Formats: sequence, C-alpha cells, structure tokens
Amino acid sequence: VGTTMRASVHVRLVNLGKLPGFFQLVQRLKLEARGKYGETDRQYTGVFDISNAERLGKSEVHLINLMVEGVAKLIQIERQLENGESVNIDEIAKS
Repeated sequence: VGTTMRASVHVRLVNLGKLPGFFQLVQRLKLEARGKYGETDRQYTGVFDISNAERLGKSEVHLINLMVEGVAKLIQIERQLENGESVNIDEIAKS
C-alpha cells in the first residue's frame, strides 16, 4: 500500500506566489501550497508551507524526492523573478 507520509517545508516565494496560476503550477508539480500558518491562513506573507500532494501508495523516498525536486523548481522560478526575468507560468505548468 505504501505510506501516508506528509513532508513539508516553509519557502519564501514572495514574487511567484502573487502570480496568477501559482497554485496550478504547484499542483502540476504534485505539491500543495498552504499559507505560512496552515490551510486557514488568509494573510499574504509570501511564505508558503509546501508539501507533497501524493501520500498513499508511494514510497517515502519517492515522496521526498518529488517534494525536493518540486521545491527546487519553485525556488528557481522565484530567483528568475527576483532578477527581473519574465516568467510564463502557464508554460511552466504545462511542461
């Protein structure tokens, strides 16, 4: 059956988090994004609790690797935005 492990990390994505399509991108990476203080957090801080969306039927190694790779991608995009580069989030979400 596998595990039901949820692993999460807080990540500062001030620019990326404001873009339309941010949550769709996160879903495409098989992740979930919550506000800094959980599901009910409605105040925008630019800090997100990013976790694996898949839980059941996957190995712990798979789940952690998926999260690490997805968070690395989000950080890469955030850095591009910080450097003033344009980012087409719709295209990223489709790749």
